[in-house]
Amino acid sequence: MNQVNTDAVIEVHRVAFGTEEGDDIAQLAKDFLVLSDTISISAERDGKTVGNVLFTPFVFSNHPETKCYLLAPCGVLPRYQGHGIGKEIMETGIEHLKSVGADAVFVLGVPTFYPRYGFVPTDKQTPYPDLMTAPEAWMALELTEGSVEKLSGKTVAIPPFTQPHWWDTSQHG
Repeated sequence: MNQVNTDAVIEVHRVAFGTEEGDDIAQLAKDFLVLSDTISISAERDGKTVGNVLFTPFVFSNHPETKCYLLAPCGVLPRYQGHGIGKEIMETGIEHLKSVGADAVFVLGVPTFYPRYGFVPTDKQTPYPDLMTAPEAWMALELTEGSVEKLSGKTVAIPPFTQPHWWDTSQHG
């Protein structure tokens, strides 16, 4: 990904998440984009990046052979929301994950959005299970049949995502 694309993706997340969270989410996206294992899926309209979703490796320490990813962040510029951009990047992202042999993808997100794409609440552990106050927001999408059921134990996200505040659902309602 070239610098122009990286800057455009970061700006999508800054604007999509608004004044309260935008700078933090943009920094997270920037931190993810420098890592070689990050998968970035964008949508463009009129030559401009208008939506983006990122996927980063997520490891269950008892099952390191199971190829899992975390989905975060997923953002669409406000002007383009409600026009199928979110659906486009989600479906393209899921198909890409399948094509690279991913077994499952997890998300800590809006419980009314992600189930549209097959995500279901999961009891699998987050990196900070004691901060999970909204269990319905922790969801999984199984890409390889039977892969999620067998997962257990401690989980490890990539370093930029290991800060406890990213996993504290008590701040969101």
